[in-house]
Amino acid sequence: MEKVKEFELKLRDGKDLHMYEWLNVENPKGVLQLVHGSCEHALRYQDFANFLNKNGYLVIANDHRGHGKTVKNKEDFGYFADENGWQILVDDLYEVNKYIQEKYPHLPIVMFGHSMGSFLARHYAIEHGDTLKAVVFCGTAHYGTSTLKFARRVAARHQKKYGPKVLDKFIHKHSYAPLNKKFRKEGNTGAEWISSDKDVQQGFLKDPLTFPVFTTSGYKDLFSGLMYIENKDNIQKTPKQLPILFLSGKNDPVGKFGKMVIKTHKNYLKYGYRADIKLYNEMRHEILNEKNKGEVYQDILAFYNSNI
Repeated sequence: MEKVKEFELKLRDGKDLHMYEWLNVENPKGVLQLVHGSCEHALRYQDFANFLNKNGYLVIANDHRGHGKTVKNKEDFGYFADENGWQILVDDLYEVNKYIQEKYPHLPIVMFGHSMGSFLARHYAIEHGDTLKAVVFCGTAHYGTSTLKFARRVAARHQKKYGPKVLDKFIHKHSYAPLNKKFRKEGNTGAEWISSDKDVQQGFLKDPLTFPVFTTSGYKDLFSGLMYIENKDNIQKTPKQLPILFLSGKNDPVGKFGKMVIKTHKNYLKYGYRADIKLYNEMRHEILNEKNKGEVYQDILAFYNSNI
């Protein structure tokens, strides 16, 4: 395992964002800004980062607010802010990007976002797509506006009633928990939907920096962000010249087993974007953590190489 550098990046509001840098490259050709998903942390992408280092890319990532080592108090897991938490996460990504630009002014920057990270990356591309040479949206999805509005109202009511840092098990029961429905015959850990690799499932469950449930405000922020990125006027603020790649497993329940990923891809094509798509047979949500992940790694590398 190659060494990773960890440090704290001081943000505009005085908060510290925990950062990771994989810099084991003699002559780098680009920098990958990695955006992790919900309820996890960036260090879970160590193997992927090492692969990219070996193929000429520096990798820089952060743990979002409410996640990983950015969390300093246990009650902050799944909590971003009392208000406007989603926009704050996107603004954090922009600060990380500016840090990369200042440190490596002559290197192109590409982005990879997984799951909730893909939603953040889609929002980031709307506001700051001109800072990127290419972006991969991995494990993403499409959701109806009416559903999102209802979910956000419920989360907002819960935040008002219980407080912003209370874990919302009710919303979890009706949002994340059903993702495991198809895989219940294999076990009841709740992590079967993540990957078909049982070692990955157990690793996620035993990881002290992963967690199952967002706070009331965390869910409100997530649903707010999804509403923003599903808006057609917002989507079309993404730079038309930005190369986009959608990746997902055909057994990923987040994207309704490929259906909602295809719909999202078609929306981008309809609006005139250079968007490609690939769905992987038998793979679940974390395609970077499947047994045949090497195929995914190579596809991502080829996409970046062809666009920097």
